[in-house]
Amino acid sequence: MDQYRQNRVHRLQSYIGREGLDAMLVTSKDAIFYLSGASYDPVERPFFVIVRPEGVPNLVVPRLEYEHMMKVEGFGEINYYFEYPSVPGQNWYDFLAEDVGENAVIGIEPSLPSAYRELIRAKQTRVVDYIDTMRMVKDASELDAIRLACKWTDEGMRLLHEGLYRGQSVIEATMYAREIQTGVVKTTDFNYMTSSFLTAAWPAPKSAQPHSLPDLAGRMGDGPIVLMSFNRVNGYAAENERTVFLGEPSQRDRKLYDVMMKAREIAYSMVRPGTRCEDIDLATQEYFKSLGYRDAIHHRTGHGIGLGNHEAPWLSAGGHHVLEENMVISIEPALYFDDIGGFRHSDTVLVTKDGYEILTHYPTDLDSLIVRDNRTAQKVKGAVIRKAINME
Repeated sequence: MDQYRQNRVHRLQSYIGREGLDAMLVTSKDAIFYLSGASYDPVERPFFVIVRPEGVPNLVVPRLEYEHMMKVEGFGEINYYFEYPSVPGQNWYDFLAEDVGENAVIGIEPSLPSAYRELIRAKQTRVVDYIDTMRMVKDASELDAIRLACKWTDEGMRLLHEGLYRGQSVIEATMYAREIQTGVVKTTDFNYMTSSFLTAAWPAPKSAQPHSLPDLAGRMGDGPIVLMSFNRVNGYAAENERTVFLGEPSQRDRKLYDVMMKAREIAYSMVRPGTRCEDIDLATQEYFKSLGYRDAIHHRTGHGIGLGNHEAPWLSAGGHHVLEENMVISIEPALYFDDIGGFRHSDTVLVTKDGYEILTHYPTDLDSLIVRDNRTAQKVKGAVIRKAINME
């Protein structure tokens, strides 16, 4: 176990001791990776790291994972149950009770399913979100990993933008993700279990619904097109989104684009340690509302980024988080109009000692994002792709 992960385990142990817990059961995939570096896919078989106030953590794992977990450094006993379900006396909760004791006070993660909670034999279980709190502030190894993810996420945006042409189908934009994955495989120690890649484009006016699934045969044309590069590379994530145009945008499009950009300026002006996350969201919302766009606000200003593409802290009205140095967040205030489309940029942003550093670097100015050339080569390539998948 490297020093960074040892430090995380020690922090968690200190918390367990302060809170009077006998042990903490770590069960979510991201939290287990965060503490141990172990990657796995449990499917329906529960997997547990048992952390006590002192000593090395123990494991209770399915038999299928035993040899795999033997390779992970920094653990004590690795107990395994044969299958899920198992015969009486040989289920995972039997091994937990044997390891921790039925009179123990145990911390559990909020994500542990209630069906599993009911099977844990203990004096008391308490829902504890301290690992989520720890994960909000990144250490140096995490920042290196996020910077690497940002590099590939910027590359995804470049491929999307440079490959865009009038008449391009929605499905074509999703195929750049394979190029990103191939690049990662060639240049890093690729961990396919903790990596995922997504590139996508929403044509207008469907860009007003960026969490929808547009018709894959839909075509790019006039109006604001929202491009998304959204990736996780060897455990850590990054995102980059841009609003682009094929040809000159209308005067209304330009105006709304400028409003979105101004909201970003407002948000960035507030990013520094000590700022309440909800205040950033309230400021951008009030700006939009002052211009009469209350009904065009569909989501918060941003969210945390780390092991997950979406995690705490939440830049949302009603949230309680306060920015700290080395948090990583998105900044993405946006407007959406059913008849026009959406206006949204998003970047991955590091909170620094005195302000912020934008970690994704694709251009944001309107002139750089307008596609003015014909792009004949891309059209030919697109026609070949559509023919190959019977979309013509």
